[in-house]
Amino acid sequence: MKTEAELIDRILKGEWRNYAILVDKYEAKVFNYVNYLMNNREDAEEMVQDTFVKAYRSLSQFRGDAAFSTWLIRIAHRNCLTHFRKKTPINVSLDNVTNSSAGNVVNSPTKNLHLDDRQQVLSRALAQLKPDERSAVTLFYYQELSLLEICEVTDLTHSNVKILLHRSRKKLLEILKDMGVKQSTL
Repeated sequence: MKTEAELIDRILKGEWRNYAILVDKYEAKVFNYVNYLMNNREDAEEMVQDTFVKAYRSLSQFRGDAAFSTWLIRIAHRNCLTHFRKKTPINVSLDNVTNSSAGNVVNSPTKNLHLDDRQQVLSRALAQLKPDERSAVTLFYYQELSLLEICEVTDLTHSNVKILLHRSRKKLLEILKDMGVKQSTL
């Protein structure tokens, strides 16, 4: 098996078929990140494809300072932010959330949330965060990136990432409380 550096070197020398190995290795990771941000599978799939195309075109600019996966997530992050800037903001009504089938379970404090219900509720709550807040939470908890890696992806300082994560968690907790979720059920 070739190392990533060897693959990148071969791709840059014209052996473009080696890029498929990198795509196969990181496609799921990039998709999971983008899907949490986009909250729409079709948009996420399109964004992932766009990310890999941009990464391929910019491969000669990859310096190797960070992990290749971090570099890819950074490209995906920027694509998503650009998408959100272009798109009209969507307001999510809590009434719509609580009237859903998962909402019925969530609003009943006596019932425990099943794993699928938890994921649905968390996805709905995450959708109510601003894109930068949603991104920070997703990178830290779902992608399990370190604070340093999040700094590399977002171009924020270490302090700003910590503050953003703190505020995002606090806001997410308030959203979940408004949805009727008790902290002990998550």
